[in-house]
Amino acid sequence: MSTSSEVEFAAADGWPIRALLRVPEAAERVGSLAGVVAVPGSRHERDAWTQVGIALAGSGASVLQIDLRGRGSSTNGRPWATMGPAQRRRVALDVAAAVDHLASVEGVDSTRLGLLVEQDTAASALEAVAADTRIAALAVLSARDPARTRAAVEHRRVPVYALVSVEDRDGLRATVDAYLAAPSEGSRLDVFHGLGVGITMASVLQFERPAEQQLDARLTAWFTGVLKRGHCT
Repeated sequence: MSTSSEVEFAAADGWPIRALLRVPEAAERVGSLAGVVAVPGSRHERDAWTQVGIALAGSGASVLQIDLRGRGSSTNGRPWATMGPAQRRRVALDVAAAVDHLASVEGVDSTRLGLLVEQDTAASALEAVAADTRIAALAVLSARDPARTRAAVEHRRVPVYALVSVEDRDGLRATVDAYLAAPSEGSRLDVFHGLGVGITMASVLQFERPAEQQLDARLTAWFTGVLKRGHCT
């Protein structure tokens, strides 16, 4: 079980970012907590990560599900659809501020943080943490922009969990490249067939293949293993 609360913080350029913070209930806490920032693609809002967030919090991690600038509760009068490429890359500022916020939450171990990203915002999100030594694990779903994605992962050099479906031709290369750029220890690659793109894969898997291990369970088990106390460096 976990409790949730609405939080707000500002990106470096002043853009207000709103998010949902999930924290394990006191009875389930054992010392300091690992933390995960969940970043949606531009077609999604923070609720896309609800099942994953609940599962992670249930495993003992704090989770920050953010709405990116121009989306959901972080629209701030300028929808994503009206933004140009330069403004959209400022998602990196949103993610950097989110990591800072999660690291400051009482009970969270700032040396055991993870980042969960998907689709077209993945490259900017990964670039935001490429030099952040607090980030110890990266999960990447259906990434875009292979060169930027690979460069950011190579710079950070922490375990990566890469998930993609083969029919997603745009995302296959970038996601596999993220996996190949990461150290082999702790990293994992899951390539599916017929699940679609990004976090949408979770819905397809749930309703069409209920007997298989679900995405929230896969991500929770992986983050829990990689971010366990004593494993991160």
